[in-house]
Amino acid sequence: MSDEADADLVVEMLDATDRVRTYVALDGRNGFLRQGLVYDAVCMNLLRIGECARFLSDEVKNRLPTIPWPDIISLRNRVAHGYETLKPDVLWLIASESLPELDAALRSLDER
Repeated sequence: MSDEADADLVVEMLDATDRVRTYVALDGRNGFLRQGLVYDAVCMNLLRIGECARFLSDEVKNRLPTIPWPDIISLRNRVAHGYETLKPDVLWLIASESLPELDAALRSLDER
């Protein structure tokens, strides 16, 4: 990655995925669903990831074609504008299963 703006966005996204990993590891799924503070923290970082994805260049996105960029951005919009309609079980799956894949893909950019 050569563009400084893209590099900064990727660093921001990686920070958010690291935070989510820490939050969901605290008490697992039950803790995530029971503890409003953890749930809110995960939601905030999902929003951060989606916001960064909005501004990430098409060049970088095209280098990671298996990442569902429109879904990531759409989730950001749902968290920001439809918080009351979010489904905690779906967010748990995203946080525990999808984000590790995004994290690995973003980290692979340095290897390319």
